[in-house]
Amino acid sequence: MPHYTEFGAEARKIMFQKNIKLKDVAEELGISVTYVSEIFKGTRNGEKQKPLIAKMLGMESEVC
Repeated sequence: MPHYTEFGAEARKIMFQKNIKLKDVAEELGISVTYVSEIFKGTRNGEKQKPLIAKMLGMESEVC
């Protein structure tokens, strides 16, 4: 996953394992799929959303 940040790559791995789609994450947070994708790629900061995504996916800690 060369285009993702460390946080994004870890989140995508967990999403794949749990069969969670980007759409599911976006709907849960009330943001667009594009915004979630941009957070994972590092083109958007998403400082408010990253901790929520980490909690939702059960990530041990927020990797920045």
